[in-house]
Amino acid sequence: MASVSETPPRAWKDQWRDELVWTGTSSPEGDAPRAIHAAIVGHGLTRFGDVAAWVADELFGRDSAHAGFIASIGFFRSWYLVLACREIDRLRGSAISVIHHGGGDPPPFRVG
Repeated sequence: MASVSETPPRAWKDQWRDELVWTGTSSPEGDAPRAIHAAIVGHGLTRFGDVAAWVADELFGRDSAHAGFIASIGFFRSWYLVLACREIDRLRGSAISVIHHGGGDPPPFRVG
């Protein structure tokens, strides 16, 4: 996957630097939970923003490969970042433990 700079969606701005730890099963059900597991456990990503960006890239890349030209339009990529953030939130407390590091404007970073 290509490297991308990420800016947090407004709703997750205060969580972007939070540290994530996978505490769930080793084979979660669903594409997004599997991608989140792979990001944290397989690739060693720990920051919310890094995990969300990696998951968004994975899901977007998978769908782009199947849907062709129309899905590769960058406009749709931001939807995948929101989806990844929502999935991380959904897994909080059940499959993910979170250490909150506070908000503020995080600088853009490279993932990939």
